[in-house]
Amino acid sequence: MRFQEAEALLARFFAPLTVGQFLDDVVTGPWRPLPAADPSLRLALLGPDPAAVLASASHLAPTLTYHSARPLAPAPSLEGIVDAADFRTRIDAFHERGWSVRFPTLRPLAAPLDQLARALESLLLKPVTASAFWSRGDLLAPVHSDDHDILVVQLVGRKRWYLSDEPSALENTWDRIPGPPPTLGSHRTLELLPGDMLYVPRGTVHTVDATDVSLHVAIGFTPVTLRELVIAAVDQLSDHDRAWRTTVGQGMGYHVRGAPVDGLTMLARQAVEGLNNALTQPGFMASALQRRAARAMPLMGPLVPRAVPPLALDSTLRQSDAAWCHLSADATTIDVAYPGGHLYIHRGAEAAVLHIVQTPSFRIRDLPGDVEDAVKLSLATRFCEIGYLEPV
Repeated sequence: MRFQEAEALLARFFAPLTVGQFLDDVVTGPWRPLPAADPSLRLALLGPDPAAVLASASHLAPTLTYHSARPLAPAPSLEGIVDAADFRTRIDAFHERGWSVRFPTLRPLAAPLDQLARALESLLLKPVTASAFWSRGDLLAPVHSDDHDILVVQLVGRKRWYLSDEPSALENTWDRIPGPPPTLGSHRTLELLPGDMLYVPRGTVHTVDATDVSLHVAIGFTPVTLRELVIAAVDQLSDHDRAWRTTVGQGMGYHVRGAPVDGLTMLARQAVEGLNNALTQPGFMASALQRRAARAMPLMGPLVPRAVPPLALDSTLRQSDAAWCHLSADATTIDVAYPGGHLYIHRGAEAAVLHIVQTPSFRIRDLPGDVEDAVKLSLATRFCEIGYLEPV
């Protein structure tokens, strides 16, 4: 998926909002419902029968989770499921006992959902997840908050959301001393119907209830934070300044037990001054973001590797629907960072590599550059093996 294709897909999905309004206004603000110029795009995320898609996903049984603030009976077991019919019976049992069932890792089940998530990853350069929540009436979820932003798309039925009026604290995601359970406090109520969408920033305290059958998709992500921006700059400087890679002080165990930290404080101040000087240099931050992108790409939902049939020079290849990569290079090597890993290719094949990532469909023989036919075939095979290219 080229960047322009990702922009176009998201422009249709978020309309009448522009992509810029979503990125600059929505994800920097409080929770808000998002209007739809064409609700059919949202309703198609899991196909014409979302319940059937979930009911057929018995392979997800070991990963399902469930919740309820007032269950009618203990949750049934998810062990020993023998077939799709048995799986559907277990899901019905959850619903009858007042539980909502969460289906994780949903992207492989539906191409429209996976394409939307991939488009978001292209713009955010952060991983995007997708889950579905399936419940019946008389459900009340526990009051809670999420550690990531979510786009909620209602697909079936209706669900009421109770969302806190308090601004999110935007907590960091690492482990901390557990506090008391959150309380909803002052809040507003919003009812979602099929085709409605809601943005909920991380840390927003909320709960939901359902009065009939309800199925919604939650698309999860965390935009790049100021902390991550600074870390990108630190990583860039650390690559080029050996001082950032030197060992500091005696064992940290002594310092946390009361040994003086004055020397470490001085080292940290000097390092911050050096970082500030680096940030004044033209191109430093841009280079830092390029390197961050190369490191971030393998963390995205991976491309699907595939077996490659024998290729010939006259074989025609096309970019797969999920094709996406980030290119960077040093004097000798091109780093093709793609969702799930890296390809490292000699700089002498630069023209051919650029053609592969910029051309939707091509014949292997037509790859440009001063490279031998065997190299062209090798490049084509490697890009096919990672799922970036596929034979026409």
